[in-house]
Amino acid sequence: MNVRSLLLATLAGFAAPLLHAETPELLHEAIGNWLAGKEDWALTQRVRELADDGTVKQERVERYDPSLPDDRRWHLIEVDGHPPTEAERQALERKKNQKPRKHANHPPEDFLDFPHAVPEQETAHAVTYAVSVRPEAARLVQTDKLIVLVTVGKESRAIERVTVTLRDTVRVAFGFAKITGLDFDVSFDPATSEPKATTEGGQAGTTAHATLSRLGERLDYEWSDFKRVATYQEPGK
Repeated sequence: MNVRSLLLATLAGFAAPLLHAETPELLHEAIGNWLAGKEDWALTQRVRELADDGTVKQERVERYDPSLPDDRRWHLIEVDGHPPTEAERQALERKKNQKPRKHANHPPEDFLDFPHAVPEQETAHAVTYAVSVRPEAARLVQTDKLIVLVTVGKESRAIERVTVTLRDTVRVAFGFAKITGLDFDVSFDPATSEPKATTEGGQAGTTAHATLSRLGERLDYEWSDFKRVATYQEPGK
């Protein structure tokens, strides 16, 4: 599992169709109000490959959209500040688009333990729940190192914010890689359940950033322009 897959699995979890009766009532209702038919996420991904001294060896901007056919899910937008050459574009898109879709490999309920969500904070307008990552996912991720908070509006009965942070470094990919930094904070429009755009003052919107170390390679990720989409279905299926 990579960082993007982990974050998207967390988001997708709120569309899970089956919830245990013990799930807190407000959270249960908010999940039920999540817009149907848009269970996946499109996003823009900025990847920086870092040298040992922290300088950037290469920087890429890519768009991922699972509502498109498999051969067009990933699209290379930019390399080191300039439009990609045709060779660069074909090489990356061929490599990424040949990989199987990962979002369906593990149902969201494999990751998030909604029935045991605990109110972490409550105001006159909202309740924030701490949602544990299921121990069954431990072979993929050190679940005890992740902190997932879900804020539900009392009046809107909708999920208004999701944050994911780390208590400590998280090892992934059976220990061959580790996430050394994670800041994931998405605010939603209660009326549409779409992510809000970041304001100039930074008071609302999305912050999504992670740092990964893998086999001596350091990678820095930023995600933006999130959009809920319906997963592509081949004609006739």
